[in-house]
Amino acid sequence: MTLNSLVAIGPHDEPATTSPNVSQSRKPNVLFIAVDDLRPTMGCYGDGNAITPHLDGLADRGIRFNRAYCQVAVCNPSRASLMTGLRPDTLGVWTLPIHFREAKPDAVTLPQWMRRHGYTAVSHGKIYHNPTPDPQSWSEPIRNLPRLPTFYPEGTRDVVRKAMNELPANDWRKNNLRGPATSAPDLPDHKVLDGARTDLCIEDLRRLGKSQQPFFLAMGYIRPHLSLVAPKKYWDLYDPDKLPVLIGEKIPQGAPPYAMHNNSELSHYVDLIGMPKPWDDDELSADKARRLVHGYHACVSYVDAQIGRLLKALDEEGLRENTIVVLWSDHGWKLGEYRGWGKMTNYEIDARVPLIIAAPAMKTSGQSTESLAGLLDLYPTLCELTGLEIPDFAEGKSLVPILRDPDAEVHPSVTSQYYRKHEGREYMGYSMRTDRYRYIEWRDFGTGEVTFQELYDHSTDDGESGSASNLGKRETKNLAETIEPSVLNRLSSLLRSTHPPRKLNMTPAVHTSPSGPGRLPVDMTFENRADVDVKVYAITTTGRRGRGRTLQPGASITLNARIGGAYVVESSDGKIHEIHSPSWPMRTVVIGQ
Repeated sequence: MTLNSLVAIGPHDEPATTSPNVSQSRKPNVLFIAVDDLRPTMGCYGDGNAITPHLDGLADRGIRFNRAYCQVAVCNPSRASLMTGLRPDTLGVWTLPIHFREAKPDAVTLPQWMRRHGYTAVSHGKIYHNPTPDPQSWSEPIRNLPRLPTFYPEGTRDVVRKAMNELPANDWRKNNLRGPATSAPDLPDHKVLDGARTDLCIEDLRRLGKSQQPFFLAMGYIRPHLSLVAPKKYWDLYDPDKLPVLIGEKIPQGAPPYAMHNNSELSHYVDLIGMPKPWDDDELSADKARRLVHGYHACVSYVDAQIGRLLKALDEEGLRENTIVVLWSDHGWKLGEYRGWGKMTNYEIDARVPLIIAAPAMKTSGQSTESLAGLLDLYPTLCELTGLEIPDFAEGKSLVPILRDPDAEVHPSVTSQYYRKHEGREYMGYSMRTDRYRYIEWRDFGTGEVTFQELYDHSTDDGESGSASNLGKRETKNLAETIEPSVLNRLSSLLRSTHPPRKLNMTPAVHTSPSGPGRLPVDMTFENRADVDVKVYAITTTGRRGRGRTLQPGASITLNARIGGAYVVESSDGKIHEIHSPSWPMRTVVIGQ
């Protein structure tokens, strides 16, 4: 099914206008917009506090998915799953540190697939989890930003240094403490990170739009991820005293002790060193909570304005009628719900994401849908919309039936998951959302044995999430022990049909052997004969990348390696991706020969 079959102009419709620069017969472009840590804090999702006119306008042009969910409620595995079209268990990426290329070196990403079918793919900002971009995905190296002014007040560095010096010697933040969690610099939009990136993206939009080749242009916004930094004028849009601040919240009754995250994401910041955990007696003060809520809303409005600039440029270039626009977030975010701040749980507040898809001349534009959807579905959806073959490996389902008819259903359920380590034992929690229930099944990571079950009924009125109904029902009391057993059994069987119990292995395909032949030391030389820069990454026993060493054309480097080690070599243009291990006698790895 092609785009034309979805949005074919009827006999009484006005013909679509296109730019004279654009061929009528070429495939549609894709503008792929990601917003980090964005929950449905948007006017079009019913949040009366949010000031988001441009996102609301995009929803008027497309379909708003009211029940869309990520695969994992944290950046790296969520984005890796979406971009490869693979479930986290297939990909082997469940946590922040592992690059998906080390977990599955032969994965084919969405932009790679589109490049194979004639698209130019260009990226800006955070599409994959930083700092692990994927140069193989893109037709051009990612452009560097100009130097930007600091967004913290003068003297902030001294405050951070003093606080670090006062931390205990064994504190994990001793050399990793960050500045304040919020900042409102009096700077123009383009002098702050997301605005500067939007400038570059607009330049590329105008350039790519003049080509006869269709483009896949990705723009990833970092805010409202911490730290919550937006120009002062966006803070001034809000009266902080009128924003909802949750005090006296409780964690879900009857949940296992490892269900909640410990709020450590915020304790990275100098003004939140003593961040309480959800199960502590103390909770974040109302003043600090209000500052975070204010900052979050300011950042959302700042990003909304940048998206407005991007969409305006699309219109100015005459590209709207031949461009599919997708707006998504990698996961939700807690603003005090369950005494939590951040993401990293299996509950609705963290798993649910905003998702808007606007295709040219959509017959269903301006409508919303309650049909279940997952970010995993974007890969096959964009293939179908652009008339490309859907690859056999894609594990999601195309959402095109819902774009045609918002009442259509493509999933009986959608599953998120989250890895936990608690008291020395590892767990994987599978969180399945159906029309009525959220069923969570915790399993032993190494065996697949079920260790705990949670069940929440979304048809009952057990309280709204915060003061905004756009965030849906709360999961407040675990019903697993009181519900009719047949309901639990039915839900468990449905979950197992897509996620059968099995042993999981955190060690990715590419890793340093912990027990090579004596782990003998041996020098290893890399020589770059390619005409582009390359980076050499040492890989640890757990598959993590070390700091990359850049080799310019003609340069070489000799590393103190060990037998059983592993190294990844990548070029800045994405054409080179190699995996090497040291050997005896010593050998030189020649790159680009």
